[in-house]
Amino acid sequence: MRKTILLALALVAFVAMPAMASVQNVKVSGSIDSTWLMRNDFDLGMSVIGDEEQNLFITQTMVMVDADLTDNVSTTVCLINERAWTQKEASVGSDIDLHLAYVTLREMLYSPLTVVAGRQAFHYGNSFIVDAAGTNNSAPTDSGIALIAGDLTKQTAQDAIRLIFDYEPLSVELLFAKINSRTNAAVNDDDDDVDLYGINAGYEVGDSMNTQVEAYFFAKTDKLNQAVDDNSKSDTVYVPGLRASTNPIEGLNVQAEVAWQRGNRVASTAAAILGGVSNVERREAMATQVIASYQVPVLEEYKPILAYVYTYVSGDSNNGIGDSRAATEKSSEKFTAWDPMYENQAGGTIYNTLFNLTNAHIHTVSAQVNPIEDVTTKVSWTNLGLDKKIHSDTVLNTLVQPDGTASSAYAFNAGEEEIGNEVDVVLTYDYTEDVQFGANFGWFMPGDLFTGANDQVATQTIVHGNVNF
Repeated sequence: MRKTILLALALVAFVAMPAMASVQNVKVSGSIDSTWLMRNDFDLGMSVIGDEEQNLFITQTMVMVDADLTDNVSTTVCLINERAWTQKEASVGSDIDLHLAYVTLREMLYSPLTVVAGRQAFHYGNSFIVDAAGTNNSAPTDSGIALIAGDLTKQTAQDAIRLIFDYEPLSVELLFAKINSRTNAAVNDDDDDVDLYGINAGYEVGDSMNTQVEAYFFAKTDKLNQAVDDNSKSDTVYVPGLRASTNPIEGLNVQAEVAWQRGNRVASTAAAILGGVSNVERREAMATQVIASYQVPVLEEYKPILAYVYTYVSGDSNNGIGDSRAATEKSSEKFTAWDPMYENQAGGTIYNTLFNLTNAHIHTVSAQVNPIEDVTTKVSWTNLGLDKKIHSDTVLNTLVQPDGTASSAYAFNAGEEEIGNEVDVVLTYDYTEDVQFGANFGWFMPGDLFTGANDQVATQTIVHGNVNF
C-alpha cells in the first residue's frame, strides 16, 4: 500500500511539472477592512421602514492571487467576504464569493492588442457613465451587506470582455459586459438578458497643459420585455459622450464631460406589456459634469486643495410611461429623465445612498488639507436641486435606503425644487503604507421639496480601519 501511495504521488508530481514550470510569478495580496457604521433618520423621519436607525460593525475581506504565465499571459482570482459582525456563514450572502476571475492576454494577435476576459473591475473617465460597480446604491445579492448597507459594498465587478488597443498617444477600448443573463435554462425563449456594449477612445494631446480628450459610445439593452411579448421592443439606452481634462496653470486641473441618451423606454413589468397599457417612449436625456481642482500655492506644507464639482442630469416631470399623464406632460411620447447607467460617484455620502443620479443639479465645494503628517482632512458641502419639478399627482419614489428598498410614502411639496444640502467631513490617517484609518461624518438637511412630515436631518458616522497585504 505504501509503495502504491508513493507511486501515485510521484505520478501526480510528474504530471503537474509542465503546469508549474509555466508559472513565472505568483503574488498573493488582499485586504481586511473593518467598519463601524451608525446611521440615523435615512427615512427622513417617516418611520415607515426598518432602516431608520443602524448601529453595527462590518468586515470586508479580500484575498487575491495574481499569476504571470508565459507568452504575456496572466490571471487574477479574488475571493471576497462581506458580513456584519456575528453574521453566521449560514446567513444569506455571508459566505465567501468570487469577486474577480479574469485572464489578461497581452500582445494577442499583434502587439498593440490586450484582451481581458472574465469577471473584472473597470471604469471609464470619472465613472460618470460606466463603472464595473454596476447599478448604483446596491450590492450583489450574494453579498452579506446587500440588505444592510449595499452602497458600501466592495463587490464591484462585472463579467466582461475588453479589447484594449494601445496606439500611444491614442488608445481605443472595446467593451462587452453581461450585466444580467437572467434565464440560462433550456427554454423556448431565453433571450432576456441585460447587456452593455461600449467603445472608448482616448487621446493625449501632448501639449504643455497635459490635455487629454476622450470620446465614447455605450449601449445598454434590456430584452426582458421582448421575451415576454414578441411585439414589444427592448429597453435600450444609447450614450454618446465627450470628456476632456487639462491643466491650464500650475496646480489647476479642469475637466468637463457631456453625454446624451437616446433609445427606447418601455414598461418595466410583464403585466403592463401584456395588458397593453403602456407605450414605448423615446429617450432624449442629457448630462454634463464640470470638475475643477486647485492646489493652492499658500501654506504648501499643509497641501491645501480646493475643488468644485457641478453635475447636471436631466429629469422628466412625468414619471409614468406612455400617455397616462398627457394632460400634464408636453410630450407623452418622450422621456427626458437621465438613466443613471452604471455610474460610481460620491461614494460614502448620504445623498448618494438616498437618491439615484437623475433629475438633478448638484453643486459640491470641498477643501482638503494635511494638518499634520500622514493625516488628511476634507470638508465638503453639497447642494442638490431638481431639474424638473414634480407634479402633485406624481409618486415620489426616489428615496433609496441602505438595503436597496424604496418607499412611496414620502410627502413632498409639488412645485418645489430644493432637494437639500449635505455636509461631509472625512478624516484619513495613514498609519503605515499598509494600514489606514478613516472616519466619515455626514449630515443631510432636507430642502423645501420635503414637507414637515419628512424633514428630519439624516446623519451617519463611518469609522474604519483597513489593512492591505
